[in-house]
Amino acid sequence: MSQIVWAEDAGFESVWLSEHHFTDDGYAPAVFPVLAAIGARTERIRLGTAVCLAPLHHPLRLAEDAAAVDVMSNGRLELGLAPGYRVTEFNALGIPKRQRGRRTDETLEILRAAWTGQEFDYHGEIFSLEAITVQPTPVSAESLIPIHIGGSSQASALRAGRYGCHFMPDVGTSKDLHDLYRRELVKHGFDSQPFEITVAGCVYLCDDEREGWNDVEAPLRYMNDRYTQWEADAGDDQTALSGAEDDAQDLCIVGSPTKVINALRQIESDLAPDRFIFWGRLPGMPIEKANRSLELFVDEVLPAFS
Repeated sequence: MSQIVWAEDAGFESVWLSEHHFTDDGYAPAVFPVLAAIGARTERIRLGTAVCLAPLHHPLRLAEDAAAVDVMSNGRLELGLAPGYRVTEFNALGIPKRQRGRRTDETLEILRAAWTGQEFDYHGEIFSLEAITVQPTPVSAESLIPIHIGGSSQASALRAGRYGCHFMPDVGTSKDLHDLYRRELVKHGFDSQPFEITVAGCVYLCDDEREGWNDVEAPLRYMNDRYTQWEADAGDDQTALSGAEDDAQDLCIVGSPTKVINALRQIESDLAPDRFIFWGRLPGMPIEKANRSLELFVDEVLPAFS
């Protein structure tokens, strides 16, 4: 928590939590209580999920939890959603994994209706609701919390465009996927200009690049092994994963401030994203090393993009 309070004072724009369950690697199984606690300790920094696993939540509870955090933080919440893919999570929570796409779509539809504060009915393949009114309503513009669809697949880009949501792929995605998302927005009647693409990766700054790679070697190997296992467990869904199949090393920029600045400028040139978010601390990395990296980012990298 102290790192996040420092990050706000240092000028970072947002902090994001990732949801996973039944794992020991630091993912948050209960993102909304943690975001509420962060909101109570901060004043300006935006609070996001990158991502919340939509099918694992009842959409009405998700609407209530998200709206409550948005109200308590004075409209600072941004909701990143994805279908998820881990067999263990679906099985343990009693949710058919084959329904994950449909559940995500219906959740998006229900959230939009719920946050109006008006009574509504909803009848879908999964959920059927009669005369429901959800309170509180978000304080964000037009009572809508910004929604980002996470994932690096065509399905994610199409879902984001179809429902008029922002898009949150990994940094290793191609410009073609970003263009597909923009075309899908227009196809479904949205003006693409207000919608943002946020790319996600990881950054580790250091004085000596060789030492830096030594610092991140074990955490990256752990991530690769863990994601490889989760991907294998996903079975017949492998082509639809939300980026878990990506080599973690490909998503990580390691090196001096100059190297990081150049890498970020290359991302800016290649992908033209509206926002870049990154893991500031890899699994198992000592907090002191992560803090030193973030301090270098603030002192040496942020000024280059001011």
